Amino acid sequence: MFQHSLNCYSTLRRLALVVLWSISCSSSNAADLFDAGTIDQLIKNNQLILALEKVDQWLDLQPNAAVPLFLKARILTTDGKSDQAVTIYEKLIAVEPDLPEAYNNLGLIYAAGGNLEKATKYFQLGLQTNPTYATLYQNLSTLYAARAISAYRKALLGTEADESSGDSRTLDLLPLDMLGKR
Repeated sequence: MFQHSLNCYSTLRRLALVVLWSISCSSSNAADLFDAGTIDQLIKNNQLILALEKVDQWLDLQPNAAVPLFLKARILTTDGKSDQAVTIYEKLIAVEPDLPEAYNNLGLIYAAGGNLEKATKYFQLGLQTNPTYATLYQNLSTLYAARAISAYRKALLGTEADESSGDSRTLDLLPLDMLGKR
């Protein structure tokens, strides 16, 4: 009886080790299975459904990995699903708080929606993660210019001006190849 219990315990232990090993292998090799560059190219070619399928498969293996979260948020933004993209960017920031690209792209979504205060907040938070990140400074200065033009128009004309139309420069989502380049 005791020997049988030992054999069962030993078998269960080996099985548990095999399961743990296979899980760790699948997680560590997920980046090898999914090529971020290929997915990024699908996004650039507007093949968003295929790109989203690949990213979702990647996230099934690594639900908190920064690269697939970043890609998914970009896909959703490109597809006009800004509310869903905001949720993903917020998750990305929770997982990887030192990634200025996430703050930048989240700020861009808010700026595009006309919420310049929130956009400013996220650009400033991004600069706290990396004070030398030029894209954030550029986007923040564009925002400040738009707000200044709006305030000037309001003072000059005595009417409420649309802040989102104050500057002709545009703000763009950062592509994948900018991720991690500071």
